[in-house]
Amino acid sequence: MKKYLAILLIMLCPVFMLLTSCSDNQSIVGTWKITECTVNGEPLVDMNDCYFYFYEDNTGKKVILEELQFTYEYSYDGVTCVLFNITYDDGTVEAGTYSEMQVKGDTMTVTANENGVTEVVMLKRQKES
Repeated sequence: MKKYLAILLIMLCPVFMLLTSCSDNQSIVGTWKITECTVNGEPLVDMNDCYFYFYEDNTGKKVILEELQFTYEYSYDGVTCVLFNITYDDGTVEAGTYSEMQVKGDTMTVTANENGVTEVVMLKRQKES
C-alpha cells in the first residue's frame, strides 16, 4: 500500500507544480502599463503613459500621466475580467465593463467589444522597485 501511495504522490507532484505555476502566470495583481492599443483594427498613436493597478482585494485604479482617472472593483476568472463600480473624481459611477484577457507571463492582452467598437489593448507588467 505504501508503495502505491509513494508512486501516486510522485505522479501528482508534476501536476501540482503545473497547476500552481499556471495560476501564478494568470494573476493580474500588480501594475500594468499600456504599450499598444487598437480600435477597430486601427492603432492609436501618441498614447500617454497609462497604468492599471490591480490589487489583491479586487480593487484597482487607472492612472494617466500620473493623474488618477478612476478607481474600480474587479472580478477575474482567468479568462474574463469585469470592472465595476468605476468611480471618477467627480463622483460619477459607471456600472461596469466586460473584457476577455489573456495573460502570459508579463504580457496581458485585453479585448473589449462595446457598441460596435472593438478595442484591443496590450499591457506589460511593471516590475516592483
